Amino acid sequence: MYAASTFMMQELTRRYFDDFLDLQEAGNTVEVPQIYTIPKSTPIPSHIILTNDFLARFTLQPSHGMALQDLNRVLDEFFDKHAVKEDAESWIERHPYPSSTPDDADDVWMKK
Repeated sequence: MYAASTFMMQELTRRYFDDFLDLQEAGNTVEVPQIYTIPKSTPIPSHIILTNDFLARFTLQPSHGMALQDLNRVLDEFFDKHAVKEDAESWIERHPYPSSTPDDADDVWMKK
């Protein structure tokens, strides 16, 4: 699931990061949550499509039938090549909640 720095993205990221901290505090070994940002105007390869599911929520899906293993490889290659990766804590610090955009304000978050 992909979203701009909207209220929904903030809620999901902060909730997931809180869960991570709770698990870590309980002594569990868990991976640090990562946020992948795809820069505006990044070309999407023809074998995947970017779908606007709802408001500011997007998903990458195969453009034709493919095995899950192949889709995972394609997505890994796409993210390795194009994504700006940062841990959730850094993302939260760089994107304060008050600067978030309402999810239905696509005329605002699409310009960012």
